[in-house]
Amino acid sequence: MNRKSRFAAAAAITASLALSAPATSGMARAAELSVAVSGVNSGKGRVYVALHRAADGVKFPDSKGHVAGAWRMARKGGFSVIFTGLEPGRYAVNGFHDNNGNGDLDTNLLGIPTEGYGFGNGATGLFGPAGFEPSSIDVKEAATIRLPIGYPDSTGTPDREGNR
Repeated sequence: MNRKSRFAAAAAITASLALSAPATSGMARAAELSVAVSGVNSGKGRVYVALHRAADGVKFPDSKGHVAGAWRMARKGGFSVIFTGLEPGRYAVNGFHDNNGNGDLDTNLLGIPTEGYGFGNGATGLFGPAGFEPSSIDVKEAATIRLPIGYPDSTGTPDREGNR
């Protein structure tokens, strides 16, 4: 999958997950994950956050591994999103700042994002989204993961220096 396709898929998945709720079943759930979003550069638009679990044969951030999603009105700096009622396990997060409010992670002609985006733990990918493992955390009862949002500079490279 080329860079443009990967970023477009990540954006579409995150946007579609933003209104979904955690999957439910008859099993008892006790885990909670707090996602500490940071680096948001303005109060315009929305920030979308997606939560994923690993699935056999599914490459993160494919929607087949999604568990839940949420969005918040953008707030300069950051905020937290809390996912409750989770089965204990390993979860990865990704998100983006939809600055113009169109529900998509906008990209340029080369498929490089023009709006802020990020992956759990500040993970980065090479010519595409970060992988599941570097973007994830083990959740047993309660855990917190960082989701720094970086914004592309003129070369299309996200600037995350202020988020470390």
